[in-house]
Amino acid sequence: MRIESGPTGERKVRTSLLFLMVAIFSAWFAYDGWIGYPKSNYKEHIGQLSREEREAVGDLPVYPTVTQARWESGHKAIKEKSPSERRAALEQLFEAPPSYENAEALYYFGPAYRVKATLRDGQPVEPLVGSAATKSETSIQWQLYLAAALAVLSVYLLWFVIGVVRTHAVLDDSGLTFNGRGPIAWDQMKRLDISRFNEKGWVDLYYDVNGAEEKLRLDEYHLALFDDIIDEICVRKGFENPLPMDDKSAESEKA
Repeated sequence: MRIESGPTGERKVRTSLLFLMVAIFSAWFAYDGWIGYPKSNYKEHIGQLSREEREAVGDLPVYPTVTQARWESGHKAIKEKSPSERRAALEQLFEAPPSYENAEALYYFGPAYRVKATLRDGQPVEPLVGSAATKSETSIQWQLYLAAALAVLSVYLLWFVIGVVRTHAVLDDSGLTFNGRGPIAWDQMKRLDISRFNEKGWVDLYYDVNGAEEKLRLDEYHLALFDDIIDEICVRKGFENPLPMDDKSAESEKA
C-alpha cells in the first residue's frame, strides 16, 4: 500500500492567482509612480506652449528639484530681487537652466510642479507663478509607496506559492510522511481529533515521540488525496472516520 499526494488543484490556483494579482498591482503602481503620472504631468506642462513650439522643441528637461516645497521656500526672495538678478536666482534655486524659454516667458518643469516667469527684454518680471500639476507630488509618492509594499507582499506570496506547490504526503507501510516531517510510524499514531472537521475541514493526528505527544494537522484543502489518506489511517488504526461514506460504500450497505 502506498498513497502519495500533492496539493489540491484549487489551492494551487487560488494562491497563484493571489500572487499574480498582487504582483500586477505592484507593477501597475510602480509604473504610475515612475512613468505614468510624471508623463501625464509633462503633457500638462508642455500644454503651456503653443502647438508650433511643442512640435519644434522635442523633449524638454524635467528637473526633480522643481517642487512646490522648494518654490515656496525661495520665491519670496526671488521676487524681491531686481529683474536682472532673478534669472540667476531661479537657476540657483532649481540648480539648472530653464526647461524652456521663448520671448514671452521661461519655464521650469518638475515631475509634479512647474514655474513660469514672464520675460521683459529677456529678464524675469512679475508675475512669477508656481503651479501644481494634476498628478500631485503626494499622489506620485503614494503610488511608489504602494508599489514597494505590494512588491514585498508579492515576494512573500511567491514563497508561499512555492511551499504550496511542494506540498507532499506519503502514506505507506512505514507510516506517514508529510512535507518532510516523519515518517510517523503506525504504532506512534495514538488518536485522530476530528472535532473541527465539519467546521474547518481539517483533522489533527496525535502521535507519540519518545513519550511526548505531538500533533500533525491534515487539511482537506491542502491535500489532493486527503480522503484516501484519512480512510487508510482510520481503517488501520480503528479511528473514527470523519468522512462521509462514498456512493460505492453506501450501495454495498444497501445490498
